[in-house]
Amino acid sequence: MTASDQLAAFAETKGFTFRKLESLGDTILILTGTRWEHGVIIAQIQDQVRRPRTCKVTNVDLQLTADPGELVPDLIVVPEQLAPGAKPWAHETELLVEVVSQRNYREDYEGKRRRYAGSGAPQYLIVDPRDGLCMLHTEPIKSKGNYEQIVTTKFGQPVTGVLCMDGAELDTSEFLRYT
Repeated sequence: MTASDQLAAFAETKGFTFRKLESLGDTILILTGTRWEHGVIIAQIQDQVRRPRTCKVTNVDLQLTADPGELVPDLIVVPEQLAPGAKPWAHETELLVEVVSQRNYREDYEGKRRRYAGSGAPQYLIVDPRDGLCMLHTEPIKSKGNYEQIVTTKFGQPVTGVLCMDGAELDTSEFLRYT
């Protein structure tokens, strides 16, 4: 039984259920659930990425090349269907999406961005329902753990330049804000 399996079993004895575990270096983050707005935004993005050759998955561990540990992005877009049980490498993805939670937003903005860039993930989209903003990070600089380009748009404005959209814009007009 893995450490995360043991942790899950312990949590269940205390009456907790959780959606996912993330290993962030020496920290394990337990996410017990998401808000309605969070899930709706993820579904809206999934629906807009329609290419038949693209695989869109949620709640799947992502393998990183620069750091040990696994993150679980809210949405991963990869160019081909994953084999059963497979975990995509960050540098093989087309897009990683994190919808910012109300409480743990710093990790999405700082820690995950640094780890995704350091692992060569080509595009990282942060969607922030707290402030009504989307930030598309492109052109990773692996050695610095950062992205060369960051384009910020407000909810209601389209996000352009998302590779897996094949030139189409990502419509944010119906993205919900946290209340």
